[in-house]
Amino acid sequence: MYPDLKKEYFLEGNDIACILIHGFTGTPAELRELGEKIHEKGFTVSGITLAGHGTKAEDMLNNVFMDWVNSALKEYHKLKKQYKEVYLIGHSMGSLISMYIAENYQVDKLILLSPPIVQKNKSTKYAGIIRHFVKYSKWSQRDIPSHQLEYLLGYDKFPINSVNELNKLAAVVKKSLSKITSPVLIVHSKNDAIVDDKSVEIIANQVSSKIVQPVFLETSGHLIMIEDEKETTFKAVIDFCHNKETNIA
Repeated sequence: MYPDLKKEYFLEGNDIACILIHGFTGTPAELRELGEKIHEKGFTVSGITLAGHGTKAEDMLNNVFMDWVNSALKEYHKLKKQYKEVYLIGHSMGSLISMYIAENYQVDKLILLSPPIVQKNKSTKYAGIIRHFVKYSKWSQRDIPSHQLEYLLGYDKFPINSVNELNKLAAVVKKSLSKITSPVLIVHSKNDAIVDDKSVEIIANQVSSKIVQPVFLETSGHLIMIEDEKETTFKAVIDFCHNKETNIA
């Protein structure tokens, strides 16, 4: 639908910039349709690529989680100088990165899609040990509708060491949630096979934000911005961006 889906993109709009941050092994493609919808409503949109992503899985192997954070932080600092407000919109690992930035810097609005503070697969916590014996693992195969496949341009395998770094990032973010004061929107599906519902509760209870708005989907999986309830996700995000009552006073 869009040219060069895998690549970073920048859509100039008004004086509010939204940075879209993709997830683990992903690409900007996964959030591209959402980015286009936000831009149609007048906002400036930046879809970034995280370090080690968008090329080959081997390029992730030696990344530490701060490499991923710094990819987003670089764009945040640049846009913060140029725009009146900056909103962070992250999916999965991208939401962890968004929270990390909001814990350490002023973020005008924080939008978290499928935030993995707690994962359902408890075996991932052993990645720090397993990485010494197994270098890579493959994503489990599942039937994916063709209209979703065009957005899924990430890796089909991932370094176990990267899972360990993802776990470290989640732990660091969870420990400092109380530092977040930005207005927060959380969109999560109860049918998500990766993220535990407890993640929403933990974030909502521990951040210091005056505004925390959770939105629950019923049938989607983890990729709530390209699955059947995507229009609900789009509406929740756009309404939150537009709503002046969710602005920082």
